[in-house]
Amino acid sequence: MENLTDFLSASIRLTAPLLLASLGGSFMQLAGVPNIAMEGTMLIAALIAYIVSFTCGSWVLGVIAGVVAAIIVGLLYALLVLRFKADNFAVGITLNVLLTGITAYIIRRYYDEQSILLSSNAVMIPKVNFSIFKWNEFLNSVFNGYSLLIPVSLLLVVITFLVIYKTPFGFWTRAAGYNPAALEASGKSVNRIQLSAFVISAAFCGLAGAHLSLGYLGMFSLSVVAGRGFIALAIVLFGSGDPFTVLLASFIFGAANAASLRIPTTIVAPQIPLMLPYIFTIIAITVMSAITQAKSSGD
Repeated sequence: MENLTDFLSASIRLTAPLLLASLGGSFMQLAGVPNIAMEGTMLIAALIAYIVSFTCGSWVLGVIAGVVAAIIVGLLYALLVLRFKADNFAVGITLNVLLTGITAYIIRRYYDEQSILLSSNAVMIPKVNFSIFKWNEFLNSVFNGYSLLIPVSLLLVVITFLVIYKTPFGFWTRAAGYNPAALEASGKSVNRIQLSAFVISAAFCGLAGAHLSLGYLGMFSLSVVAGRGFIALAIVLFGSGDPFTVLLASFIFGAANAASLRIPTTIVAPQIPLMLPYIFTIIAITVMSAITQAKSSGD
């Protein structure tokens, strides 16, 4: 039972950053411009959030700073793609490389560190406990003791669903991706809707990055994102922007990652467990996509 609770807790912790980034990516996906720059955006947000946290002694300011930094990246991304009509994929990949270089430069130039930034003055995001689960040891172990952003991420799944499917803005966002000509004919600006999607997506990536450094690891590392931005993109493409499908796919990857951490390296080479979450995710997304296509064909 202890192994099961540890596994589930680790899965939930590893799901949160993916979920946050994927929810944000859903807005851009539905608006017709997939967010290719989630990896770099999460990385710069994680760094800025951590630096502000130990500089100002406040996790709140750290999270806000991380989100603001991400939004700045999102605005630059939007400027290049929407205003100057640059290729979305080329700009996204370039931003990922550029932001990786910028983060490395900052910690090496200003903090004299090669790849890891660790400060005892950093204030972490507080953990939350819900009294509703305390009556049962198993439920208490599985659902309590997490960073505040983890329950917030679950709440954002519901909010995202409501915004996308129950509000005029959500309708306009979906129209921008599916039928931009009709949206323009109705008097709405496709560029403005897509710009809003860029900003929202960047803000979610900022939360994901802040969670990684202030809520999960408690430090910053150049490898803190570790491909999660690209996995989030795959999850968004698979889920077609549906928040609950995104939640399921995010948990699949989180569980796979948690399982890989429990494979003894005395049995297999240590590199193999590191590959398993990504292999498992590719297989899972491929199978679930095939099922979805088969259902669509049947209809």
